[in-house]
Amino acid sequence: MDGKSIQTLVYEELKKNIISMKLEPGQTMSTQEIATKLNVSRTPVREAFLRLQSEGLVEMIPQRETMVSRIDVRRVSQEKFIRECLELGVIDMFLERRSQEHVRKMNELISTQKQCAGARDFVGFLEADDRFHKVLFDVAGQKMAWETIASRNGHYNRLRILYVQTEDVTDSSIRQHTEIVELLKTKEQERIRKAMASHIRRFDVDQAGLITAYPDYFGTREQYDRERRIGVLEI
Repeated sequence: MDGKSIQTLVYEELKKNIISMKLEPGQTMSTQEIATKLNVSRTPVREAFLRLQSEGLVEMIPQRETMVSRIDVRRVSQEKFIRECLELGVIDMFLERRSQEHVRKMNELISTQKQCAGARDFVGFLEADDRFHKVLFDVAGQKMAWETIASRNGHYNRLRILYVQTEDVTDSSIRQHTEIVELLKTKEQERIRKAMASHIRRFDVDQAGLITAYPDYFGTREQYDRERRIGVLEI
């Protein structure tokens, strides 16, 4: 169990299934069914639900139901903003400390992405994508910054899993990663920042297309307005 608590293992399993869209937005979840499937008691499942709720991935209606939250495009924008700011913020530290070994590792992850793209393993593709970006934070010694991204990007990541399945997206992502690695070798800071920002923002133009293609996966304006009214009443 690698020293992890049962609650943490349940949380990680549920989050992985939510991010990969195996548990789809709007899908209801039964505490008992999940407990039985994972061979655990109901308590760690309830605790995992609370943790996922704090990350905006689960909606819990007392005495009624628990369901996977629909993708909130407003939250996607905020999560992407956090990621962009933090990634651009570690570039200088990375350039000061990086070695040929770090560049080699990034190139290996690009090779992994090519293999995943060929096999249409989109979850594996994005996992390799995240490991590619995590190298920047590891080299810069900014573990907390990466953990902030990892714990606050559930809506952004679900949009990514939809986006990466559209035509030619894997190829363009690989090209951008290759360009970033080449620029990192040159230490041209402004060009690196521009390429990184463009990479992170790349699916803005297609967001509307994804909403049209997967309307049941996204929250409606009426739902957002209702949530805001409930929030005001609770205050």
